[in-house]
Amino acid sequence: MGISLDLVEKMHSLGLFGRSKAAVLDIGSSNLYSASREGVLRFLSHYGLPEDDDARAFADRLAGGSAYDPVSGGLNGAFVGELFEKAGLTYAAIDIADGYRTTIVDLNHASAPAAFRGAFDLVLNFGTTEHLLNQYNAFKVIHDSTRVGGYIVHSLPAIGYTNHGYLTYTPRCFFDIAGYNEYEVTTFSFEGPAGLNDLYAPVRDYQTYFPSLAHTLVERDGTESGRSIAALQIPDVSIFIVYRKVKDQPFMGALEQSTSVGAVPSAVTGQYREGATVGEAAGAAPVAIAPSLSSRLRGQLRRGLHGLARRI
Repeated sequence: MGISLDLVEKMHSLGLFGRSKAAVLDIGSSNLYSASREGVLRFLSHYGLPEDDDARAFADRLAGGSAYDPVSGGLNGAFVGELFEKAGLTYAAIDIADGYRTTIVDLNHASAPAAFRGAFDLVLNFGTTEHLLNQYNAFKVIHDSTRVGGYIVHSLPAIGYTNHGYLTYTPRCFFDIAGYNEYEVTTFSFEGPAGLNDLYAPVRDYQTYFPSLAHTLVERDGTESGRSIAALQIPDVSIFIVYRKVKDQPFMGALEQSTSVGAVPSAVTGQYREGATVGEAAGAAPVAIAPSLSSRLRGQLRRGLHGLARRI
């Protein structure tokens, strides 16, 4: 996992660090990438640190350790937590391996440590949860660790990354999580494009373990479809989204119903939210929505789901 200095500056510009002293939890101990000496000093100046010999030596060290190449990766000689702490922020990380200021937590199984619950002003998920199978538990830990009024930032794969981790994400996933958990979405954007993907790279990587994959490679070379797929140049594109947690309530997950073959019974939907449902018109699957949402937003969502149902 890693966070570029450009994205650190983007979070600063969005006001996510407050006036320093914010408590930051990193989901995965993140390296700092692509930091220049001048960029580090500029970031520190936002928080009142003078450009003295100590600051310049610190900036030189982080810049030297943050070099990143899109093909070979980073040097991994600098951690974003070091930069945050130098700026006066409080930093902690959770991960499955030892890292900077890291508490060992297996996000596939473990809950948020008791001391972390509701303790953080900002929780960062930069390229971690796509490596996990238990998505519900990972997003629950993130929710539970964020204080009411605090922010959650996800920067995760959307397109490409075909030999990286287990998953890519859709905007629908993040918008539904926000809706079911009554998060405010303060920022959403796509990042990229960058890199190119060889779709058959993981097939070659795993061929030794699963010999039947040799047939897949034969089909790649011997069929028009295989050659067309092999020729695809798919770039990497990421999603960047910021939530604000506005209510002290349990994590509700999300229930994707747009392709359900019939009505979803209340015994199922009731597990996700107590509230009104909209979107029943035109055969659209009901979507749970918080009672606090305005009637105008309810109408917009109803019309949007009506249009969605017509397209499915």
